[in-house]
Amino acid sequence: MKKKKLLIAAAIIGAIAAYFVWANFLKTAPSMRKLDVDYQVEAVAFYNEFDSNEATANTKYLNKIVQVTGEVDNVEVMEGSKPVISLKTEGFGVIKCTLESDIDEDELSKINANSTVTIKAECIGMLLDVLLNRSIIIETN
Repeated sequence: MKKKKLLIAAAIIGAIAAYFVWANFLKTAPSMRKLDVDYQVEAVAFYNEFDSNEATANTKYLNKIVQVTGEVDNVEVMEGSKPVISLKTEGFGVIKCTLESDIDEDELSKINANSTVTIKAECIGMLLDVLLNRSIIIETN
C-alpha cells in the first residue's frame, strides 16, 4: 500500500515539474504581429537618441516594441541565418533589423536600397549600430 501511495505522489510531483518546465522554459515568445507598439519613430531620430545619450535611450527603448520607418541602406541574406535589413541614419552606424523569421525571396526582393520601409521589432540596444530583433515588415514603399 505504501508503494502505491509513493508512486502516485511521485507521478503527481513529476506532472507538476513537467508543467513548470513547459510553462517557463519551453514556451516560445509571442509573434511580433500580436504585440502592441510602445513607440513609433523615424529611423534617423531613433538613431540620434542613442547616439546623443545611450543610457537615456536604453531606459526608454530597451526591450520595448518599436515601429521604425526609414530608408533602406541594404538587405543582407546570409546562409544559415535570418535576413537583416539595415536602415540609414545620419550617424556613423545604421539600424540593423534582424527579421523574426525567414521570408520568401519574392517578398525580400521587393525591398531595395533607398526604398522606405516600416518595421516593427524589439529594441535590444546599441553596439555601434542600433539593434532590432524579431523584426517584421509592416509596410514597404
